[in-house]
Amino acid sequence: MTNLKNTYGLKAIPSEKILQEFQAVRGMRFRGPITLTPEDEAIARTANANRYYDAKSWLGTRLVPDITPVFRLIAEQMGYDLPALLEGKGETGKPEDSWTVYADEGKLPMLIRWTIGDAQLQLVITAGSERIQTPELTVLLLANRKALPHLNRLGEALRQIEVDILPPKERDVPDGNVLQRVLGLNDSGDSFSIICTMHVDPTQPLSVIRAADLAELQNSATIIIEEAGLRRGLLVGEMKIQNRKIRASFHYDTSQGISREFLEFLRTWSVEDIQKDMEEAFASHFAEQRHLKEGTTPDSLIHPDTPEIDVELAERKTRLMFTAQELTEETEAKIPRSRGRMAGLALDTFRGHMATLGKDFTRCPPSVLRGTGPGLKMKGGDVMASMDLLDRLLLALCCLPEKYRPRRERKGSVKLTGVMEAPIIAEQYRDHSPTQTKFTEITNPFHASHRGLPVRVDRSVMVWRQDYDTEALAADFFYAPETRDLHVANLYRVKVPKG
Repeated sequence: MTNLKNTYGLKAIPSEKILQEFQAVRGMRFRGPITLTPEDEAIARTANANRYYDAKSWLGTRLVPDITPVFRLIAEQMGYDLPALLEGKGETGKPEDSWTVYADEGKLPMLIRWTIGDAQLQLVITAGSERIQTPELTVLLLANRKALPHLNRLGEALRQIEVDILPPKERDVPDGNVLQRVLGLNDSGDSFSIICTMHVDPTQPLSVIRAADLAELQNSATIIIEEAGLRRGLLVGEMKIQNRKIRASFHYDTSQGISREFLEFLRTWSVEDIQKDMEEAFASHFAEQRHLKEGTTPDSLIHPDTPEIDVELAERKTRLMFTAQELTEETEAKIPRSRGRMAGLALDTFRGHMATLGKDFTRCPPSVLRGTGPGLKMKGGDVMASMDLLDRLLLALCCLPEKYRPRRERKGSVKLTGVMEAPIIAEQYRDHSPTQTKFTEITNPFHASHRGLPVRVDRSVMVWRQDYDTEALAADFFYAPETRDLHVANLYRVKVPKG
């Protein structure tokens, strides 16, 4: 097994500093199969078959691969000292480069902060055994702009852990041809947002233009290489690029390569893809650690099924979906906005740093949502509606920049204010159950994942309607004032605070 020494724990990662200073411009993913002994294969099969029925007994089951080969590939490529990398304390054998490893007990998942001179990179190494017969080691890489010149040779080194996938009935390509790595649409479990299909003559090497395109996209997009004319009737050297999320496609003829401007767009999508993979790796790890510490299981919050027709819960779940979209959608260009009642509010508040949400937020028990809709009261012969608690929670989260200000805040020289003038009828629409908001520090903070980094969830917000609710709607969150990065971990109900 890997002899990692004296690594820092995951909770020591300076996430707020990284969020403020590290600007990733390309993400890459490398996957390779992990070989297990027959005895361990049997344990993996048993764990996968039974952990969903007896989750508590199987807590702590994990795959612990030897990641020394990955370190060795990088050391050989970069001229580093392998023992120094395994030490994980920043030394590489080159004074101008650094290599700092963060990993609980030296095991996966781990994050490596890596500098090559002025270039900055982040490596996350994780493992999964969802595919019982073929557990995989995954290396996730994010690079800033100054690191781009290093990615071709790093990709060449790390692709050695991969296994070439050749679609059935396709002919092999000449020896030494870059077409040796061929992916099909369904060959990799987690697909990239970008799909690139190249049409080639399998008896000839790639053209200079297509070879350059492949180097820029490899391991950052799903690459499909097909024999020209076999499936889509396109000519040799033509290429098609598709975006799964916005359902857009672009066609390039034989003489056209990807423009630098469009390449920047593609790289942005690769960063988002890799950050989501990192988030999943760390979120799963921290959730497992909490369950082990608290003696709970992932299904502890499951409640008996509600009646098939429940109008209130159906409406509440829809509103929760809108709230989640409003908090997390970066721009309307990515996914058509669902036009929730407060569309654009979170976008204006967290522009460029949209929030991330924990699974316990979007998958909260039905009991959390029940009773959070607008309350109706009779007043002066008219029915008055109070504030929707989910709407109020969204408003409270969007007030975080005012509540928690950065240390070095820029202030305008002139403060602008105003008042509303309205006819008497507006009085009828005033909220007659004023909504209260309270921010507190969590007694027992826990860790989650935001934009591929572990973050400390240490604050909570609760909202309730005065003289109406007996339980407040609450959420725990991480917030970084300097960058307006927000992660909302969960959604739950608590008793209304006294006083």
